[in-house]
Amino acid sequence: MRLILLLVVALLLTLSLVIFPDIADQELRLEAFGWIFETRQGAFIVALLAVLLLLWLLRTLTRVIFAGPGTVWRSLRIGSRKRREARLREGLARWVDMRGDHGSKAIKRAKGVLPDWAMALLRTLGIPAKDQQVNAEQNDTLVTALAARIATDPDTHNRPDLAARKSHLSAWLKVHPGAPLALSRMTEVSEEEGDWANAAKLLEAEWKQGHRSAHSIKPRLANAYLKLAEKQPEQAMGHLRKAYRLLPDNCDILLAYGKQLLTNNEHATAQRLWLACLVQNNDFDIAQSLLGIQKQDAMRSYRKLEKMKDIEMNQAQRWLRAELAHAAQLEGLAYEQMLALAESSSNMEAWKSLADWYRESGEHEKASDYYQRALTRLIGTTCK
Repeated sequence: MRLILLLVVALLLTLSLVIFPDIADQELRLEAFGWIFETRQGAFIVALLAVLLLLWLLRTLTRVIFAGPGTVWRSLRIGSRKRREARLREGLARWVDMRGDHGSKAIKRAKGVLPDWAMALLRTLGIPAKDQQVNAEQNDTLVTALAARIATDPDTHNRPDLAARKSHLSAWLKVHPGAPLALSRMTEVSEEEGDWANAAKLLEAEWKQGHRSAHSIKPRLANAYLKLAEKQPEQAMGHLRKAYRLLPDNCDILLAYGKQLLTNNEHATAQRLWLACLVQNNDFDIAQSLLGIQKQDAMRSYRKLEKMKDIEMNQAQRWLRAELAHAAQLEGLAYEQMLALAESSSNMEAWKSLADWYRESGEHEKASDYYQRALTRLIGTTCK
């Protein structure tokens, strides 16, 4: 800024001397400390400007010497850097648009603007997901992680097969242990291939590390424990207990957990859990399982449900009450309550129960009619 101001002043003075040459020819006399200095005004002004310019050059040279050769080199490269940045911008635009050579030549000519590892990342970004290679030992760790992220993107087209995605994720976790996105996608791969033990392990790790909320983790983790209980019967109770702790109100978990309790002769606990579930959920699978326990003392169980009004009961409870009445040989009440349920809600389970009862009693025509109604209801529900 000071140099520009000095140049402006010098230009104005030069113009003044050119426009008014008589002023430049006038004599200038200076007296100080016994010294007398005489010259022309134009020559004095030019000499003064030359001295100021020399002082500026000396000051700049001193700064450069003390700053080191790097400062001089950077100053000389300013213009070149701008050109390389322009080339880089042009190359990136061609890469984004996928035009011509995808900007590879322009990006190479921009060398020095970006580090070599950044150039490697740009090249990796241009490779389709299915063509990404796993070279964890040879590539830069960032390149390995980026290639794995592109190859395992769930929204990309032409995704690599399951084995290739698993290899990419293994390489990613090797170079970046505990990477949240890699863990999440490895979990999805484990669920897809049915490796529920590994899926549960990874989900627990994500939860502990705080990468996902409990709301999103619990259903998937509980489902993994359910699958493990099916695959590992000898450890089923432990897996089902874990699933129950995660989702104590889930009917599927309660159904599986209750059946395992029955296997272990814990009938009272299973009945208590299923009764509580049936109060909150209109679940016929729970009701059917509960019927198998309560049939042993059908009259007592029926009396408990009889105290409740229809308006206070859901369809599953009403169905269970009618089935218990039938099991207790209260045929009149059983048929009345089951028919009322079937006609009021067109419930498939109610029509089927009535059909079973009529079949058992030998009234096959009515049984056939009610089976047909149950089938019609089932088809209607499936279509919806």
